[in-house]
Amino acid sequence: MTRTVPTTCRVCAVGCGTLVELDGDRVVKIMGDPDDPWSLGYTCAFGRHAPEFHHHPDRLDVPLVRRGGELVPTSWDDALDDIAARLRDLLDTHGPQSVAHYTGTGGPLDPSGYAMAHGFFRSLGTEQNYSALSVDCAGKFLVPELVAGVQLPFHPDLDACTLLIAIGVNTVVSHGHGVMMPNPLGHLRALRDRGARLVVVDPRRSETAHHADLHVAPRPGTDPALLAYLVRHVLRTGPDRAFLAACADADSVARLTRLVDPYDLDRAAATCGVEPATLDALAAMVTTAGRVAIETGTGVSMGRSANLTEWLVWALSAVTGSLDRPGGARFNPGFLRPIEDALPGGRGDRLPGPVSRPDLPRIVTGEMPCAALPDQIEAGHVRALIVRVGNPAMAVPDTDRVRAALAALDLLVVIDAHRTATAEQATHVLPMADHLERGDVLSGYLQAVPFLRWSPAVVEPVGQRRPQWWVFAELSRRLGLPLFGSSRVDAQLADRQLDDELVAGALARAARRPWAEVRAEPYGVRDDVLTPGWMMPARLPRPLDLAPAELVEQFEQAWLAALPPPDRLVLVNRRTPKQYNSFTTTLAPVEPTLLVHPADAYRLSLRDGAPATISTAHGSCTAVVQVTDVMTPGVVSLPHAFATTNVNVLTSPAEVDVRNGMPILSGFAVTVRHAG
Repeated sequence: MTRTVPTTCRVCAVGCGTLVELDGDRVVKIMGDPDDPWSLGYTCAFGRHAPEFHHHPDRLDVPLVRRGGELVPTSWDDALDDIAARLRDLLDTHGPQSVAHYTGTGGPLDPSGYAMAHGFFRSLGTEQNYSALSVDCAGKFLVPELVAGVQLPFHPDLDACTLLIAIGVNTVVSHGHGVMMPNPLGHLRALRDRGARLVVVDPRRSETAHHADLHVAPRPGTDPALLAYLVRHVLRTGPDRAFLAACADADSVARLTRLVDPYDLDRAAATCGVEPATLDALAAMVTTAGRVAIETGTGVSMGRSANLTEWLVWALSAVTGSLDRPGGARFNPGFLRPIEDALPGGRGDRLPGPVSRPDLPRIVTGEMPCAALPDQIEAGHVRALIVRVGNPAMAVPDTDRVRAALAALDLLVVIDAHRTATAEQATHVLPMADHLERGDVLSGYLQAVPFLRWSPAVVEPVGQRRPQWWVFAELSRRLGLPLFGSSRVDAQLADRQLDDELVAGALARAARRPWAEVRAEPYGVRDDVLTPGWMMPARLPRPLDLAPAELVEQFEQAWLAALPPPDRLVLVNRRTPKQYNSFTTTLAPVEPTLLVHPADAYRLSLRDGAPATISTAHGSCTAVVQVTDVMTPGVVSLPHAFATTNVNVLTSPAEVDVRNGMPILSGFAVTVRHAG
């Protein structure tokens, strides 16, 4: 007898409403929920493959502990008692800074577990906090700090914009980056149907570029020249002077004007390798639109010019009066914790950095940069690492060195739903319940509007899988630490039987709307009280600095010379439709390919379907060649986070942006040869 249960997909940050068809405890099928007012029946391949992932024979079902060099099954009590004892010994011997934790892409998709874990580590007293954010988008936190004094990235206003510029982001595949959306192709079609226009800036004619009004294909890393030209054009033809007068420091506007002045049409076109007529057409579209909505993705945020690109996106948004205004950029003031009267500010880069890598700053919410993790382990500053829904063995550069460092730890605990390359090095592997097996809140942290929804579990956990919050509640109990890192909340929850709903309610205790109200709404609650304009200028800590000294220095000191020379082949990363960073819901092998333009294939004697070796000074890997004219000549593309064909093998923690602490994982020179 089958039955259908509504829930929310939490494979990614979109959070589509879904209908789960069950046959007893077996998940048979997942469909989009047509009654969901936000996703309107849409679900992607990741969501639809959740039954296969849920029942896959390679899923983790029991705790594992390493004995005699092998991971063997054990009980939860034995695993947690052993972890707690080892942590206690490390704390007593080496202090709290010897214990580190790493959060992967899936971490924030489990808000209850995320909050319980961070409370646990706060109580331990460790500042050794690492996450995937410092390997793919650190510049998106640094630039708001420098420009606005707040660490608050913006979201493009997709509902009201008349011009959307997508730079280095393939929305059709990734569902966005700064803002996540269900049915991305439907959103883009609706955008164009209402008369708005779409521009894609990407050296690859991506799936999103196929639907654009204009595709601009600059040489990788030259996006700052393109944006400097657009800023110059707006400043000369009619900036939003009222916005600048109200929100920006006048001297910084003058400095910005001088900085971009050399980037006229001819210089920008020559620098980017783009026809002048193409840039001229883009400038005309910006002028016509007035306000612009801009989104950047990992195509630029993982490259050498990430900071300059993000800065000039802010500058272009400012001179067009688009920051915190309808049709431009929106800032989400939060739902779980309203932040409008206490904006996240501060300078993370001025906090003490990693002892072994003092050259690297702490940027993303004060986290340590992942590029320093192998150094910290090798130097003995990190002796224990707890990895939560992540795979640093695949995410941090110099894969072999990272794996060796992980294997040398006194304690490596991996909490995940399936075995990963990191788990293969672990001392303990703890099986985590997937989103079908646990109830949680969906917080909409990558949405433009505050949103909160309770999503209950639809099936009992298989085997001994447990929610992440339960793991850290048990470790807190064993070490005598308060739940959520709060004595007050711990006292409120004392003597109560914890379950998903009780923990979620405690997490939402300071939410924008009462938990009972959120709990009563099957499709969640949105809060549109704060519309664009809520932050600027009234709540800014200071006027916008449109020419921060650190970025001006980088812009003026031959930033172009740091890019690969024009005669070198350049590799850019990409995401495939069947892989979400290092996570896949099918657990089936996906064949990564190297995209090569026909002219480059001919010049290098590469054949479609044949293997090629991609090399740098740091390492090499092999991939099957896919000859295609979607690539710009001189540029090749390889997906990231694959086990065998891994971009990280080609990179090194030594190649780091010293301003944001992020390794260079895209836009670097490579040598490609036929592998036969």
